[in-house]
Order: sequence, then structure tokens, then C-alpha cells
Amino acid sequence: MHKRWKRVLQFGLSGMMAIGLLTGPTGMVDAQAVNTIHFTGYFDKQLREKFAVTADSFPVVNVRLVKQDEPDVVYYDVGTSILISKDEVLTNYHVVQEYAELAKGDEGTLTVASPGELKRPIKAKIIKTDPVTDMALLKLDEEINVQPVTFANARDNQLVYTIGFPKNPDGDLVILDDEFPATYNTIAKSRVSSPNATDVPGRKGIGSIVKSMAQGNSGGPVLDQNNQVIGMMTFVYGSRTYFITSQTLQDFIKDSAKPTRKQVVVAGKVSN
Repeated sequence: MHKRWKRVLQFGLSGMMAIGLLTGPTGMVDAQAVNTIHFTGYFDKQLREKFAVTADSFPVVNVRLVKQDEPDVVYYDVGTSILISKDEVLTNYHVVQEYAELAKGDEGTLTVASPGELKRPIKAKIIKTDPVTDMALLKLDEEINVQPVTFANARDNQLVYTIGFPKNPDGDLVILDDEFPATYNTIAKSRVSSPNATDVPGRKGIGSIVKSMAQGNSGGPVLDQNNQVIGMMTFVYGSRTYFITSQTLQDFIKDSAKPTRKQVVVAGKVSN
């Protein structure tokens, strides 16, 4: 997916958006209320309540930037993330790309917030990125008091759910009122089209579901009926939304725990 940005100008808002972008168990405390969630498709009352709690394991990622040559303009982006430990989240690389590649002199902030506490954002830093597979691992300055996720493998044609945070007009970590239902975090039903998609040239470790998501859903989860993460949404291609498979996500997390190997020079050659 390509990056979408909006500019907050001194005298108003103007939008610039690239096409094709998308930016746990029950019983947790501080879960958001059912009426703060926009559901796409039919959900009975019990399922609504279940997902209202589950959604807290998928925090909002907010990025704000000021460019050196445009000091009066604030660039921002809002995406979704997956809580893998109390103080670590996964998201798409393209959500934090501008922050990760800040030029000298530019300023930026990276924050993450639980859906149940959007007015209490937590600062974060980037631990590791993989631009090729569109993944980024973030470390939070403090813990989020909700349950981290568990992973499972996707199956062909299985029923799945997606959770994401469509952009709001100001790029803030807030859920607006009923006049702006499109700005709510959105939970939608879908089905797996392919657990191991091969129809996108040059891309491996992805699967697809049968409908596209809203802007702001980048980095959001694809969940099975047991609320386990089978993948993370990454881009839209044609009529399908593609997700990074759970195995690819877990390999990325596992590799990030390995100590960095220093380069060793031997006989004039550099090896890792």
C-alpha cells in the first residue's frame, strides 16, 4: 500500500491521499463500549460485546511530522497495530515509514493508544523494520493494560473478522460522535480467499480476504472465530485485501529478539 497523508494548515485542512491504502480474550478491564464501535455486517449482541473487549488488543498508531522546509505544516498518519506483549506492537512499515526515514532537522512524534484509552497516548520507538514485507515492531514507553494476542494459521474459505481505525479529520487519537460513524474503529466480517496468495508478483508470505478495508486499517488484524490473529492487513490489490500471514509475523518477532551480529572483516572481505 502507498502512504496517505493529510496536511493540517494554519487556515484549514487539505487532504492528500494515495490510492490503495489501508491505515484477545474477554474479561479485560477498561474495554471500550460497544457503542463506540462501527460494525460492518451483521453481529448479534453477544458477538458485539465480545469484540468490544477484543478490540483493545489492537491499538491506534499515530504519527505526526514537521518537515524542515515546511515548518508551518503538520503531516500525520493514523494506522492500526497488534499488541504482541504489554509494551510491544506490530504495525505496517508504511504506517511509520516517514517517521523511520526522517531527514536531519525534521521533527516527529510516534504514539500508540489503546482503543479504550485514546486520550492517553503512549510514546513509542521503532525497534525493527522490514520494508520488503511491510512490517515494523514498536516498543512502547509504558505498558498497555490489555491482553496481548495469540496467533493461528489461516484456512481456506474460513470466516474471519478485521479490526481497524479509519482516519478521522484531524489525525487525532479520538473517537468522534455519531455524526462521524466512518471515523470509528471498524469491525467487519469477511472470508479467506487464499491463506497463501501467489497472485501478487514479488510478494511472499501473504494471504487474501474477499473485501477491501478503509483507510487507517493498515496494520490491523485478521482474526479467526477464536479471536486469534491469522494475519495483519497490508495492502489492497484489485478487489481483495492482502494480509501478512501469522507465520511471517511470528518469524519477524522471533528474529527481532536475536542480538545484532557485528560485521567481521576477514582477508579484505566483509561478512556477517
